[in-house]
Amino acid sequence: MRRDSYWKQSAACVLALMLLLVSGGRADSFAMGGSYKAQAQTLYSPGKVIVVDDEPAGGGSAGGAGGSGEAQITSVGGDGGQAQQAGDAGQTQQAAGQTGDSTQAQQAAGQAGDTQAAARPAPVVAAIGSVQTTVTDSSTWFGPGRLTMYANNASTAQLLSVIIENGEGGLIVVDGGWTENADYLLNQIKEKGGHVMAWLVTHPHSDHAGALAEILSKHSGEITIDGIYYSFLEDSWYQEKDSNAAGMVQHLKSIFAQMPQEKLHGNIVSGQVIEAGPARIQVLNPAYKTSSDFVNNSSVAYMVSLNGTNVVFLGDLALAGGDRLMSEVDLRALDCDIVQMAHHGQNGVDYEVYKALKPRASLWPTPQWLWDNDGGSGYGTGNWKTQETKNWLVRLGVQETYCIKDGNQVIE
Repeated sequence: MRRDSYWKQSAACVLALMLLLVSGGRADSFAMGGSYKAQAQTLYSPGKVIVVDDEPAGGGSAGGAGGSGEAQITSVGGDGGQAQQAGDAGQTQQAAGQTGDSTQAQQAAGQAGDTQAAARPAPVVAAIGSVQTTVTDSSTWFGPGRLTMYANNASTAQLLSVIIENGEGGLIVVDGGWTENADYLLNQIKEKGGHVMAWLVTHPHSDHAGALAEILSKHSGEITIDGIYYSFLEDSWYQEKDSNAAGMVQHLKSIFAQMPQEKLHGNIVSGQVIEAGPARIQVLNPAYKTSSDFVNNSSVAYMVSLNGTNVVFLGDLALAGGDRLMSEVDLRALDCDIVQMAHHGQNGVDYEVYKALKPRASLWPTPQWLWDNDGGSGYGTGNWKTQETKNWLVRLGVQETYCIKDGNQVIE
């Protein structure tokens, strides 16, 4: 009898402990090291938020998406802008292709999000001037316009290549990718009317400026380019810091020398506004000189405004460049809706930059191996910092994520 009683009491204790853990353990007992984690297709934060931001994006904390206690990052993929389910993250790493410009990533795709946005106020840029664009359709991001971020059609290497259609036949191109992406990009520009009102260059690394150089040198008469905007430092600086970038700068300058000079805008300054039909482009900074990650930190950041939607492009800005940008520009006043993740989503600007921008959606120019942080032996085996960046977005409540691992990303 005493033995039966002992086992009954023991069973009751075990049951009570299990109920306690199920009901409260997850919300009250996790440590900082496991606060934010990726599981399969969904990146989420447990119900208890350790770091509370003073002004989280989207009107709530990272733990309050849909009342489920989880803030999900939704990956919206495919040419039609529809969400795709990401496959198993077991790919091996492919060559990134550029010295001093390595990148990485970890997988976190989710369910489809509604890309239709509520009506937004006209954009205001504090301290460096104001920019306003007419809202023609408050139910979409860009009204009659469209943004397309391109995956690498030639290899699995990282790149940044974006075309924005202004809805009236004009195009804005941001960077463009590698030399081997030039033919594909050229055809895309032609299919969209062939009229580039502004070509924005963030910095002279080959995965950003290679396609532009190739198009200008071999296909210059096939499309119309009204203006090319860039900020280069002196040749000797590139030669000292990055021989690859120095070669690209020299190549571009030799091509520029053969072009009508009125099309070249290499003296852009912070606060400068570029007109592109109904779209407006704000230059946020000229090229910086920093003591680390030299050419990446020389990236020019731009904000493109169309239909009341503001998209901030950070190029490959890293920690020092991001800190300087924050010291010179009131990022909170930009009213940023969408941000391009710096340096392909890892080892770029610090969390504080994204916190100040408060975006509602993010653009990841990040291939699958980098998204998966695949160092060659499968998911999570690399040394990159993409997961850390994803954690930041969870903390900020950013729920719409567009990533080129799923192919070309179209936002309308």
